[in-house]
Amino acid sequence: MRAGRSPAVHREKPEDHSQDDDKAKDNRGAVSGVTFYLTFKLDLIKSEMISRANAEYRSALGLDVRSLRMLRVICDAPGITARALKEQTLIEKTMLSKLVADLIERRLVRRSIHPDDARHFQLWPTAAGKRMRISSDELGQSMETEMLSILTAEERAQLNSIVDKLVDEFRKAAKGQG
Repeated sequence: MRAGRSPAVHREKPEDHSQDDDKAKDNRGAVSGVTFYLTFKLDLIKSEMISRANAEYRSALGLDVRSLRMLRVICDAPGITARALKEQTLIEKTMLSKLVADLIERRLVRRSIHPDDARHFQLWPTAAGKRMRISSDELGQSMETEMLSILTAEERAQLNSIVDKLVDEFRKAAKGQG
């Protein structure tokens, strides 16, 4: 079996060519005879959405998706450590350090020594950081609504429910609870 094809994909063309488009869509993600795994399709969606969001965020706020993701987590969990921030944002340690330094330089975040361990520090949002987070959330909601506008409200709710279920399950498994 070739990579990217599921066992259910047949190599024969259907006899009724007037229904090719419908069959391609119904064939577990087949497009033009090629079947893409869900992980590939999700990666395409993620890449396109992040690319569009980065352009909008950089233009309007001067920050990208990763920086804003970190800022949101810091705002939601004031006093968070870098280790916990790394776990929650899924950003690699070296990149995380650079992004934290940039947020501090922009005065959106401040850091302090952790009271229980001087080798670690805690991150706190500044007033400017909290304002930036509010602005980024408003813009983010607007962009997400626009990007998902081809879906009905019911489909968006279903998509969010399914994705939340998968995220919860994968996070449990990652923590050894699954």
